Amino acid sequence: MTLHPSHYLASRIFLWFWLVILATVAGTLLISKGVPEKTEIRRLPPPVQQQLQGIANRYAEAGSVEQLLERLASRRQGRWLLVDPQEQRVLNPAGLPAQFDHNWLTELSQLEQARLLRHSNLYLAGPFPVQLDGQSLALYQQRQRPEQPWWHLSAMPQQLLLISLFIFSAIASLILAVSITRPLRELLHSYATFSSGQLDHRLQRLANRRDELGALGRGFNAMADRIHSLLQGQQRLLRDVSHELRSPLTRAQLALALEARQGQGTQLPRLQQELEHVDQLLEELLTYSRLHNGHYPFEPEAFDLTELIQQLFATNQVEADAKQQVLHCQTEASHSLVADKRLLSRALENVLRNAMKYSPPQSRIECQIASEPSGVHIRFCDQGPGVPETQLHAIFDPFYRVCDSRTSHTGGTGLGLAIAAESIRQHQGTITAAANVPQGLCINIWLPVSASNQTSTGQKE
Repeated sequence: MTLHPSHYLASRIFLWFWLVILATVAGTLLISKGVPEKTEIRRLPPPVQQQLQGIANRYAEAGSVEQLLERLASRRQGRWLLVDPQEQRVLNPAGLPAQFDHNWLTELSQLEQARLLRHSNLYLAGPFPVQLDGQSLALYQQRQRPEQPWWHLSAMPQQLLLISLFIFSAIASLILAVSITRPLRELLHSYATFSSGQLDHRLQRLANRRDELGALGRGFNAMADRIHSLLQGQQRLLRDVSHELRSPLTRAQLALALEARQGQGTQLPRLQQELEHVDQLLEELLTYSRLHNGHYPFEPEAFDLTELIQQLFATNQVEADAKQQVLHCQTEASHSLVADKRLLSRALENVLRNAMKYSPPQSRIECQIASEPSGVHIRFCDQGPGVPETQLHAIFDPFYRVCDSRTSHTGGTGLGLAIAAESIRQHQGTITAAANVPQGLCINIWLPVSASNQTSTGQKE
């Protein structure tokens, strides 16, 4: 997308800041014009007055006004000014600063005694009356302090000062505008790169800043990481689903081929078993998808958690007895909850059956329940092979297996713990895994006393 230069954020920032600076400078100059320049009139000491009056008398011997002006013009130091009080004008004004008000001299000419006038860096002593060609004139001695260096602002001409301020304000405004918009251009470029499919692209310089723009860059990187991980998760889920479906379908096709060859019906039970496995997998996928996207119907009700777990243990006792496993639930009292009983029962049963599946024969599976004012803690511990510490966080992902082998010798669909985790999150609870000592795995669950379905759609940790 191409923008008109006037629509660029850098142009707008530059113009606004530049106009503000120029308006400030112009306002300052206008105000300074209205403030009168400081001028002082002091008493001239009598010895100095007598000395200067003597010099003025010697100048009066010139004979004519023209000759006096020539003598005054030839002096390089201690310049003198000649004023005509009658006409109120300075006869040799070339030595006065351009901004000096000549009316000060004509005003001082009305005084009977000489005074010292200080105006900026200009000093004038007078008036000293003289008579030339029948005219009453007045002499003033002019002295100036040394000129300030060129880099002093007060020594610069007003036009040069305005041009310098104009250029400096333009450069400063341009640097400020570019410093603000350059990170935004980097963000726009990264956005275009990321949206084009380069999901590994991240902001580098912008994310290292320690201001709001840096926070924006880090937020973009976090968003990109999240989107990247979600897409990878979806790709992995599709890959795992295709694998999980391929295995039973391949076995079903083999059973059909054998049945077509033999024609005795011996492969029908196996075919039925494989089709049931596919149906179970699809049903679990549908359940996981609804939970993951927040579309599962949530129906909270009050019930006793201890009673629910005891029912789950009783239901699975026959299968545990077949492996000579001991199911034991340790609790001191009943624990009341307000939650979706059907959904929570399925989650807890998945955790229990996962412990039974991976625990060896003649092992013990423990369940501990403890309550607190805000919620209930549930802990399932088995004596199975356990899970490496680096992989504990991943066992709640769909189709995740600790072993790299994709064989399903332990049975199941690979979605049990994933559904359990999504169910617990639907109840605003938490579920984590930890190593059991000396061997096995522990699943820790925390549930609030009263749960409501307020989780974000599709949120998954």
